[in-house]
Amino acid sequence: MALYVPGTNRQTIHLPVIEHTARGCHSQSTIKQSNAPVYINWSFPPSGFIKINTDDSFIPNSGLAGFGGVARDDKGRWIGGFYDRLSKKATSSLTLELWAIHGGLTLAKNYNLKKVIIETDSYDALMLLSVRNDIKSHLDHMLLSVRNDVKSHLDHYVIEEYRRLMSELQICLIHTLRQGNNCVYYLSKLGRKQNQELVILHHPPLSMHQLLWPDMAHIAYARNPKHAM
Repeated sequence: MALYVPGTNRQTIHLPVIEHTARGCHSQSTIKQSNAPVYINWSFPPSGFIKINTDDSFIPNSGLAGFGGVARDDKGRWIGGFYDRLSKKATSSLTLELWAIHGGLTLAKNYNLKKVIIETDSYDALMLLSVRNDIKSHLDHMLLSVRNDVKSHLDHYVIEEYRRLMSELQICLIHTLRQGNNCVYYLSKLGRKQNQELVILHHPPLSMHQLLWPDMAHIAYARNPKHAM
């Protein structure tokens, strides 16, 4: 597995095999209600864990939609990433967020990653995927405005796939805010613009270095507390 540190020569670091210790880790949210100004930064995962951030990029007027993900270790070093586009015309950001999370799970499986945390800035996706009862009834509740049968089927499929992979990989899903997700939002915009499907990134694009370094340096970004989650 190659771990890449921006601004240095690429090198391969052999990691010890890590056993699953995330059993019983449930979906959770890091949101706190406050009227005071807040500053958000990307946070390192606990020692020995890997964090995969996911996000989407959606232009409602055109239907152009992309999503992406970045996997980093507990030192903030790049492990792998991806970006992709939705082949069908998107009708909402929720579908994309679900596919982005699914992409993160797929990346974890392909890289054989253990002790993984997936972080999303979509509170709706987090709540939807946290539901443990009948999927279809809760999906209908979350998507009351949706009248497209293909769209509903697409969401239902990706949720089923999510649950299958989560059961297999024992991964935690948590919430972050957009300001803590800058790197992966950049990748999702690349996905939106591309003509081909899934692109796997073993090393970060050069254009991403200016986003990776602030994360490693704990740079925080101001957030208006009135903004939606």
